[in-house]
Amino acid sequence: MNIEKALFNIQRIQILQSKLNPETSNLIPNDYAYAWNVELFPLLEATDLQYQYESQFKITRKEIDVVTEFADSEWLKKKYYTFYEYEDIFLRGNKFEIKTERWNLIAIFRYMFLRDSFDNQFWEKLTENGNCPIEAFGITREFDIKELSLI
Repeated sequence: MNIEKALFNIQRIQILQSKLNPETSNLIPNDYAYAWNVELFPLLEATDLQYQYESQFKITRKEIDVVTEFADSEWLKKKYYTFYEYEDIFLRGNKFEIKTERWNLIAIFRYMFLRDSFDNQFWEKLTENGNCPIEAFGITREFDIKELSLI
C-alpha cells in the first residue's frame, strides 16, 4: 500500500467516525458520508479535502461528472430514463469517453438522490419495476446510518 492510499483511508475513517458519532453526526451531510463510504468522489462538495485524494477514489470524478451531466441535461429536457437505459448508455454504449459498472451507476445515482437532486418523476422512472435490477431499488431509500461501514 502506498502512503497516499493509507492517508486516504485514515481520512475516510475519520469522516465516517464523525458521522457515526451522535455528537458530531450532524456536521457531516448524509450524501458526503455516503460518498466517502463507497469511495465515490464527492463531486458536489466544494472542499480541498477530496481533491487532495482525488486519485484514490474508486468511483472517479470524471465518471460522476459525465453521468450526472448527461442525466441533468436530459432531465432539464424532461427526458427520463430507466436504470437499464442508463446501463445501455454507460456500460455498453460508446457515446461517452467513459464506461462504468452497474455498481458505480447505482452509487452515483444514490449520491445524487441523497443530494436531493432531480424530481420524483426522474427517480420513479429510474427505478421503475421491471426496468432496473433489484439492487437499484435501494437508490431512493431514506438514508440510514447503518449503511456506513468502517471496514
